[in-house]
Amino acid sequence: MKHNTDTFWVAITGGGVSSIAYFLGGIDHLLIAFVILLTLDYLTGIAAAFYDKKVSSKNAFRGLMKKGAMFSLVIVATQLDIILGNEVQFVRYAILMFLIGTEGISLIENLGRLDIKVPQMLSSRFSQLKDENDKKEDETL
Repeated sequence: MKHNTDTFWVAITGGGVSSIAYFLGGIDHLLIAFVILLTLDYLTGIAAAFYDKKVSSKNAFRGLMKKGAMFSLVIVATQLDIILGNEVQFVRYAILMFLIGTEGISLIENLGRLDIKVPQMLSSRFSQLKDENDKKEDETL
């Protein structure tokens, strides 16, 4: 008798995704925007390296490690909110907005390396988002 393994893999996948969503504080618009910008930044970084003829697997791996560390920072922020009893997830939101600003600036820099013009309004908004979160973090410390 042949057993259906689809149920097993669905359970493993569903459990894994649920665990990741829990550790990251849930899947919301900020997290989705962060993941999209993080992915685009990495891909445009690789494209810019090809364009500059400076492709390096060591640098690509280092970039992936940085992206993983960013997710670790979101997990830590989420756990801080849980410990502090912040139901509005203030620390998590501040970290995500800071990381979105950082990734946006990096994405714009990569597009510049590819000789693609970016509207000043877009780059100034990412800088403003990053700067506003820097000020908020200074005030809370």
